[in-house]
Amino acid sequence: MKHAIVAGLLAMAAACTTPQMADAPVAQPTFGAEEEAVLKVVDTFLLAVGNGDRELQKSVELPDGGLAVYRSKDGVAGAVRRMPASDFQKPTPDHDPFVEMYWAPKIDLRGSFAQVWSRYMLTNNGAIVHCGINAFQLVKLEGAWKIHSALSSMEAGSCDELGAKAATGLRPRDGWRETPSQ
Repeated sequence: MKHAIVAGLLAMAAACTTPQMADAPVAQPTFGAEEEAVLKVVDTFLLAVGNGDRELQKSVELPDGGLAVYRSKDGVAGAVRRMPASDFQKPTPDHDPFVEMYWAPKIDLRGSFAQVWSRYMLTNNGAIVHCGINAFQLVKLEGAWKIHSALSSMEAGSCDELGAKAATGLRPRDGWRETPSQ
């Protein structure tokens, strides 16, 4: 009897073990209308940046906002680079479009403030360049959500750890210049 109880407890413990991020698909949460409005702004921002559309980008960000990014190599974070939103992307005639999609966003929303935290992958011509974490802070002004600031890690070699292969519900899906409806 003792062995049966112990075996049962061990089986339950094994069933409760959390799989590695790379091994398990991430369930997509359901969002309400206000959360979807926030995510639409993030989608628009990523499409604008990937497509090199500075005017569209400016339409969803505050001009006095900011961005901080760091690159990681072999798991070691590099120096953080900070810049005002206005310096983030300068359009050029030869802009090479890329695709940056995210999944499993976590949204904190309170009054006129919102935070979106998500894993993402960046691809160029269909090949994964890197993955990382994006964090957007938004403010609702005059009835419209705007990105106040963004944080982004660029982590070469992190795609397996972040679960890119198992990612579902990638956003934004459509509107890319490089590879529409990827």
